[in-house]
Amino acid sequence: MLVLEDLTREQVRDWRVRGMKDHGVVFDHIDQYGEPSARRLFSNRLVDEAQRLADTRHLALHTTWGQA
Repeated sequence: MLVLEDLTREQVRDWRVRGMKDHGVVFDHIDQYGEPSARRLFSNRLVDEAQRLADTRHLALHTTWGQA
């Protein structure tokens, strides 16, 4: 179990860097500890960004507007 209050500043920074490099880390944390915990650990901005970018994975960026 991850207790946010027990993490050092360096550990929090390391988690945030991992979350920025791999949004799967953010989603894994949400699955295990919930979104409020993820927002406290990673920041609202990073969680919002991960969720927004996850939604864009379904876009076919190589198609023209007429084909979409």
